[in-house]
Amino acid sequence: MMQDIAGSNATNQSVIGSETMGLIERASHVMSSRQSNVRALAEPSIFVESGQGQRVWDVDGKEWLDFAIAMGPGIWGHGCREYLDAIHSQLDKLLYVQSGACQSRLEVELAEKIVEHVPSAEHVRFHLSGSEAVQMTLRLARAYTGKPKFVRFGGHYHGWLDNVIGGVVDPTANDLPYAAISDSDPFYTEGRAEHALEESFLIPWNDIGALKTLLENHADKIALLIMEVFNSNGGGASPKPGYLEEVQQLCQQYGVLLCFDEIITGFRTAIGGAQSIVGVTPDLTIFGKAIAGGMPLAAIAGRKDIFDLFRQNKVIGAGTFNAFPVSMAAGLATIRMLEDGGDELYARRNSLQARLEAGLREAAQANGHDLVTLGLPGNFCTHFTTKEPMWTSAEIGANADAGKAMRFRQGLREQGVIQGLGSRWFVSFALTDEDVEATIEYAARAMERI
Repeated sequence: MMQDIAGSNATNQSVIGSETMGLIERASHVMSSRQSNVRALAEPSIFVESGQGQRVWDVDGKEWLDFAIAMGPGIWGHGCREYLDAIHSQLDKLLYVQSGACQSRLEVELAEKIVEHVPSAEHVRFHLSGSEAVQMTLRLARAYTGKPKFVRFGGHYHGWLDNVIGGVVDPTANDLPYAAISDSDPFYTEGRAEHALEESFLIPWNDIGALKTLLENHADKIALLIMEVFNSNGGGASPKPGYLEEVQQLCQQYGVLLCFDEIITGFRTAIGGAQSIVGVTPDLTIFGKAIAGGMPLAAIAGRKDIFDLFRQNKVIGAGTFNAFPVSMAAGLATIRMLEDGGDELYARRNSLQARLEAGLREAAQANGHDLVTLGLPGNFCTHFTTKEPMWTSAEIGANADAGKAMRFRQGLREQGVIQGLGSRWFVSFALTDEDVEATIEYAARAMERI
């Protein structure tokens, strides 16, 4: 997985300016990789200098349409004045507090807003990153249930720590479905703690039979089941009709806590999260990315009786930057702006996204390609295939043309369009009609050449 920060210098030379080339060279002497090397790609870095709306400008002054938008946080696009003013104002008042001894008014107000809007939220706890929040949730679930293990699903992503990253569903597993190690796994890593993958069972998603079998045999060992509501990290697959309801019923039947990882979907998809769309309320929910509109912040929310373990000091969750005041201000501004925009704000964004998806499919068809789009409001994936529906990341991997997807990604870069990793497109509330039309035009040009 380690990737030289320069990527492939021979690739895409036409879009690399002199300032960018200089920074790539300087970085190669002091940095072994980019700061996040999950799914590292052999393509040159884009050194971004400024941004406005759904667009950014690199150090050479080249303009880009940015559909990565920080891989989820940037729901307001770049340079949103109202959002930035809230951050600037907080910087002048209070930068930090001693977490655990001091608190700010902002964290109470933000927690109240989350409880107001999110169906599963009775109590809230803040962290700095999604990976931290996931680990805190696992600890909390183990303490509450007295059971050691958790269940996760193939293709779902819950952070970079040893016990949740990587491994593949083992088709040969008989009784205990631990993750199998495979160097074909995009999240394979060396250096993992020896028994980390034995903390969880890894089973196929959207397969209620696999879950029933596991719980029938091992529910006495399982504290928590964690999943993305929509599998954005695995290609945009949706839950099958009735699947989430059946999962919830099984969890209740066997005394297993249900957790939705809404780090991508929370507040981006809807102010109440994806759970407010699907109508299934979990015991615990994890938020990150869009919750603070771009500033680092994560949160866990859930049932009061579970969170009472914090009040009783039975579960410890330390962190210097928990409830960091500037992130609290950004989160509070984000939710207030979502409230002010109301249904109309989401509806406008969703309409533009629908036009963009349709335009991409039409451009593909006009150039002799089969393209489907999968996802949900605010985030979708493009796949070169005729197969629909596709219910798992494995099904997407088996049916979509990955080579064509990479050539398309490269063609988009040559046209000045940044696509998110995993063929993902993140759509901000700043997207304009002009952005949509330009993107469709550039995508059509890219498709002419793949």
